[in-house]
Amino acid sequence: MESKLWAVACLIAWAVAFGIASSDATGEPGGESGGKSSGAAPARMTADWPVTEGLPGGGRYSPLAEITRENVKQLRVAWTYQHGEGWKGRFPLGINRGSAFESTPVVVDGRLFVTTPRNRVIALDPETGRELWSFDPKLERGRAYANRWINRGVAYWRAEAGEADEGPCSARVFLATLDSRLFALDASSGRPCAGFGEQGSVDLLNGIAPVYDAWEYGVTSPGTVVGDLIVVGSSIADTLRPDAPSGEVRAFDVRTGALRWTFRTIPEKGEAGHETWQSGTRLAGAANVWSTITADLARGLVFLPVSTPSPDFFGGDRLGDNLYSDAVVALDAQTGRRRWHFQTVHHDLWDYDLAAPPVLVTLQRDGAPVDAVVQATKHGFVFVLDRETGRPLFPVVERPAPASDLPGEHTSPTQPIPSAPPPLVPQSLGEADLYAPTPAHLEACRERLAALRNDGLFTPPSLRGSVQYPFSAGGANWSGASWDPVRQRLFVPVNNLVHVIRLDEVAERATGGGADVRPLRGVGWGSVVWFFTGRGTGERYRLHPLFGRTFLEVDGVPCNRPPWSEVVAVDLARGEIAWRAPTATGALDGVRASLGPALATAGGLVFHAGTKEPALRVHDADTGALITTFALPAGLHAGPISYRLRPDGKQFLVVAPGGDVVIGSPLGGSVIAYSLP
Repeated sequence: MESKLWAVACLIAWAVAFGIASSDATGEPGGESGGKSSGAAPARMTADWPVTEGLPGGGRYSPLAEITRENVKQLRVAWTYQHGEGWKGRFPLGINRGSAFESTPVVVDGRLFVTTPRNRVIALDPETGRELWSFDPKLERGRAYANRWINRGVAYWRAEAGEADEGPCSARVFLATLDSRLFALDASSGRPCAGFGEQGSVDLLNGIAPVYDAWEYGVTSPGTVVGDLIVVGSSIADTLRPDAPSGEVRAFDVRTGALRWTFRTIPEKGEAGHETWQSGTRLAGAANVWSTITADLARGLVFLPVSTPSPDFFGGDRLGDNLYSDAVVALDAQTGRRRWHFQTVHHDLWDYDLAAPPVLVTLQRDGAPVDAVVQATKHGFVFVLDRETGRPLFPVVERPAPASDLPGEHTSPTQPIPSAPPPLVPQSLGEADLYAPTPAHLEACRERLAALRNDGLFTPPSLRGSVQYPFSAGGANWSGASWDPVRQRLFVPVNNLVHVIRLDEVAERATGGGADVRPLRGVGWGSVVWFFTGRGTGERYRLHPLFGRTFLEVDGVPCNRPPWSEVVAVDLARGEIAWRAPTATGALDGVRASLGPALATAGGLVFHAGTKEPALRVHDADTGALITTFALPAGLHAGPISYRLRPDGKQFLVVAPGGDVVIGSPLGGSVIAYSLP
């Protein structure tokens, strides 16, 4: 009885805190009234999807429960919209310029907003799919961007009722682009708001240095609105060169575009954390926030998932723990002042940046509710932190880590390891863990593994080649996690593959002037390498231009055992794994790396896609059992969403399949809405 009451109380608090309308707040757990009626039919809950993560605090959860285990197979297409963008294409030397459709739609104030790979914004009627307007920022077509053609969605702001500026631009859609512009658009017409920045946009490159080529800096994820501020991070080209652009996070006034504050993720001299960069910060950059920033509106806090500093795999010129890289950082939303931080990797040499958005949850511990921040990581951990202080709610131990054998490199002697929950993916690889589809494959994998440095998790990169397991897109990536507040479960899409990291030794160069930056671009996923002259001292190593970051596989088949991607359900109340489910039903070609968020609903369902297979899978939230699949016209790498606009209306499930040239899923450009007959 106590657990049932807690579930109801949790759901009611969730609905009240984030403005979900319902005329029945005492129904059964699941979000909609399900008890007996005294005559009149019970009114049903309405719910928007106001931000890409579902709520400002993240979690990708819908409190709607019209769609259930029993009727989900009856879903039918209600409407379809085609935006017409999805294409392949590569520059010479391996830089990808094809498309990836990863935009999760938002639904607010009677409109659905979605962005395309070319960064267009489209407004649709959420119940019919009719186009209301579109806006094209007119990005230069004949160039490459650091993260291919991509955009993950928009942010929304509206003025408080009764404000003097009601009318045009009293509700605004914010678009941050690949070419580093922040637009404010009138939500009703799509026209730029003239009073914002210069005729509706702010140049995000202003104040950012050093930038040698504008293509290496941009934005892929939506900004975060808190009060009258829009907070934005950046996406910076990985491993291009050590002195990458600054990864600072900035807040702009939603009405004027004026810069209100800046938080430097790499502290300058005199700022707290600067002492953790023992060689100084002159040759370090990045430590940017490229994923989604989440917010606690009641506390006035924003939570940053900070990435790794540059270059990714050698840190001899940035010795020390390197705060605030690889850290969850809580900032005062109005001032940008740091409240607390928690670093998940010290002196990162593995590209284990925080790609997943922090998720705000309320847990039941010792009979009382505790507000927490949950951070899933690429190396497979889930850190559960007190929201006020950043203190771990499950003990975290600093365990010894392997030392580097490269002169000039000094790995952190310890790394933080949470006692619970257990790792989401395996973190060590021995002969017994190898995949054996044929004897020849097993023997070839044994030979390759034996030649590599392999000291388990946090094996440092080396000249002979080191096993990196989980790989640098492993564990939890930008797909993040969905959170069921009633079941107290976190649903995390994860990847389980192995990288080999091999460095090259290059001649040490003396300090000099000039900026002769010459990026070398290899082949394969993530094989961009850096090389430069006339800058810095002590640069002895670089990622091997052809074999620096490759999968541990033979003839295209991974050497570690499948499944290579899963959805993992984590019981956060107990700190345990509840279930695991493979994220594909097809052949080997369809079960490799998966990138795509999950959706949890009060109907007891978990929706997920993300693989090369163009299909939406539906799992039972309690058991992980696969209930059904829906064939799609393209790969789905955007997050599914659900909403109901009117109490007498339908619950819609909307997906935006468009494929991804990196994953290799079929390309397209659709937005598809499903509902029950």
